[in-house]
Amino acid sequence: MGAKTGGGVDCPALQAVREDPGLSARVLLGACHPAARTMAAPPQLQTLLLAVNALLRKRRYHAVLAMLKGFRNGAVYGAKIRAPHALVMTFLFRSGRYPSPRHTPQTRRECGQLSVPGLLSLQEKLRAILQATYTHSRNLASFVFTYKGLCALQSHLQGETYQVHSFLAAFIGGLLVFGNNSTINSQINMYLMSRILFALCRLGMEKGYIPEPRYS
Repeated sequence: MGAKTGGGVDCPALQAVREDPGLSARVLLGACHPAARTMAAPPQLQTLLLAVNALLRKRRYHAVLAMLKGFRNGAVYGAKIRAPHALVMTFLFRSGRYPSPRHTPQTRRECGQLSVPGLLSLQEKLRAILQATYTHSRNLASFVFTYKGLCALQSHLQGETYQVHSFLAAFIGGLLVFGNNSTINSQINMYLMSRILFALCRLGMEKGYIPEPRYS
């Protein structure tokens, strides 16, 4: 017997969730809410959503889904933090102070200076912003994907998860992704190094190896 919604209408989605509690509640709201039924998706789409949610709940795909989710999150986070930074830095510090690569030293000498104001067009600035954003986003996404994959591989091979797995996965992933010497990788490495040193100092103070600083 089908489950009843607030309006007394049979809700097959709710019945399916009762049979499989792992299904998403968001599907319930879209499929069973009386106010939403007038704008509900077609039955085929509802069935597809139920099948996808059931697939996502299966533990056998947990490692693969974690890798994909990490890749997505790394790409989004990299774009969110790099795009504003590249936008400001490009328009503040690349307003013609750096000559365009297509200009030769002879053309710069003809202008009487080493850097010619106005050489960087708006299109070149936008291209530089997009390139920096893409590189940062790609590197973070690649690192998280590699890290999650190596953690899952170690757990699968040893049958259990150990703390050293995270260290080895991060070390290998960082070496593969951030080992290339570039401006963006250097900025990421400096940020990570500062976080590591800060964490080690706090851990040293908690363990009593480093005296706590006295603030005035």
